[in-house]
Amino acid sequence: MTSPNLLPGNRFRANRGNGATPEVFTFLCIAQTKTITFTNEFEDATVADCDKPLSVPSRKSVLRSTAWGGSIAGIVDAKRFAVLETDRKSETPINYQFIFDKPAADGGGTYTGPIFIESLQVTSTNNGMVNFTMQFRGDGEVVWAVAA
Repeated sequence: MTSPNLLPGNRFRANRGNGATPEVFTFLCIAQTKTITFTNEFEDATVADCDKPLSVPSRKSVLRSTAWGGSIAGIVDAKRFAVLETDRKSETPINYQFIFDKPAADGGGTYTGPIFIESLQVTSTNNGMVNFTMQFRGDGEVVWAVAA
């Protein structure tokens, strides 16, 4: 029996692009929880079987659009958090990259695409650590690149 090659949490990372050409991505080290969600939206039609007019029609789905987004949450380092605050105010999308840090043979690669920040929440409880949660939406297509 072959066991799965599990991906440890420190091997799934979020990086922020600097907008230069070529673009350089920097590790978002204050991010402790990363989520990326892919969504397909379908349009449905009920279709009759032309050869069996008395049979119950079945649903057929046609892909109408795709979307992606997610969230990043973690601890606040004021200097590093300022970058997220700048991104929140941006009227143009910022490239982010999500890394599966493994060789290509083990499924490694990156998702890269532009995002807009939809919300940025800052919290603290009982004089504890200051935390943040950032919800984002992808703008356009996210690109998968197999690890080199």
